[in-house]
Amino acid sequence: MAVALRQRSTMAHHLSAGSVDSALRQERFQLPATGTSVAIARHRVRSRVPEWGFQEDVCDAAELVMSELFTNALVHTGSEQILCVLRAHERRMLYVEVADQGGGPAVPTPRVAGLEDESGRGLALVRALVDAWGDRPGVNGGRVVWAQMSVVVGR
Repeated sequence: MAVALRQRSTMAHHLSAGSVDSALRQERFQLPATGTSVAIARHRVRSRVPEWGFQEDVCDAAELVMSELFTNALVHTGSEQILCVLRAHERRMLYVEVADQGGGPAVPTPRVAGLEDESGRGLALVRALVDAWGDRPGVNGGRVVWAQMSVVVGR
């Protein structure tokens, strides 16, 4: 119970620590590179994207994309912090970006996971959910992985 309360408190802190630009429909937030931060990043997407007028299926897809990109940065880099960006372009495009601090492979590459493998499907899921995705060099040796989804606004 104490762990759950501490996680909620930590999540509330991180939720209030980000910045939102309503004119651009953009939110940027930085989280520690820890397993508990994956849930916080998902929660940020789940709370923000509906406020921007996107339907439930878009929220679900964006939440999964953020989760997979964040997890990859966590698992495959030596980052201490991970920067996340959500952006809505003209209410027709949703953009998700995750920037790490480096220390991982130069280019993220989708794997072909076997039936018994417990991991290795993240980028394949991202590819299936988005119109475009890619990566670019970040600052100080880090890497930025991004994904774009074309959507229909529901409200």
